[in-house]
Amino acid sequence: MSIPIGKMITVGLLPSPLKCAYYRMRGAQIGKGVKMGLLSVITARSIEIGDNTRIGPMSFINVRHLKLGKRVRIHSMVAVDTNELSVGDDSAIMEQVVVGGMLTPRSKLIIGKRVKVFPYSFLNPTEPITIDDDAGIGGANYIFTHGSWQSQLDGFPVSFGPVHIQRGVWFPWRVFVMPNVTVGEYATIGAGSIITKDIPARSLAAGAPAKVLRTGPEYIKELTEEEKHLRVQEILKEYGEFQAFKLERPVRHEGTTEGLVIHDGGASVRYARSMTGLSNEPIGVYLGPLSAEQKRTLDDGGKAWFDILGRSTRFSKRSGWQEVRDFFSRYGIRFNVID
Repeated sequence: MSIPIGKMITVGLLPSPLKCAYYRMRGAQIGKGVKMGLLSVITARSIEIGDNTRIGPMSFINVRHLKLGKRVRIHSMVAVDTNELSVGDDSAIMEQVVVGGMLTPRSKLIIGKRVKVFPYSFLNPTEPITIDDDAGIGGANYIFTHGSWQSQLDGFPVSFGPVHIQRGVWFPWRVFVMPNVTVGEYATIGAGSIITKDIPARSLAAGAPAKVLRTGPEYIKELTEEEKHLRVQEILKEYGEFQAFKLERPVRHEGTTEGLVIHDGGASVRYARSMTGLSNEPIGVYLGPLSAEQKRTLDDGGKAWFDILGRSTRFSKRSGWQEVRDFFSRYGIRFNVID
């Protein structure tokens, strides 16, 4: 992988608006609110970037085909060198991630929505790597789709094959994935594991090589609606404590008949099990799921809202919306953002 020094000290030095204009002049489709950091550059035959996407400083993307959805975050010092890169809405590639390696006509990295690839990971899409929606790839993970060095003609093993990480999978730190592996949806892998074969859905696996330790109900507890309600209240109380810490001032919370209200002196947050009329607070969090009519009512009232069980929210520039969304993600609760 070669670093495009020439482009980084020419195109890369342009301020973000001029950089976007430069790529648009060359045929790129770039949405509103896109920002590209200092020394960041793209080399691609086709470029499609959705609204409010950010590419951090000193990152470069060298591909034939690039597609970044809305609100994607490519952080600083990310290096991508492959045939195709596609990243879905609200996903992020964190600092110092490297994507590259031996090329084939099939080389591509396809990332779904609400995925996060944490720092220092290395992804080798010699064969396709597919990471489905809501998966998390922890720090210093290594995903390989080929393994070869010693001569195959001398009898040594040579392996090429795709990797598919299905919806909701979680890899913590230092997971190593070998070629020809599928990790089933909502599986969890122990830190430091080496995955050499398929892992079933909704299981806990760990070790070198990784072995299934628990599956299904013995691993994933099913909560009642009441338990979910109480847990959301706990999360929002912790949110209030975090706001008090961050703002260095008191943040008050008070109970309601079925929820609570967090007052931080700015954009207050109201939580309730269901929508029983418009709240006085600009941000409403509902256990839900909300109906389409209820969502329209909130939209017409100019409210920002979160539907917990419906896993959805309306995009909002209202103060506090992004902070609430980010705080819920700490607990694995992510939302499909409706534009």
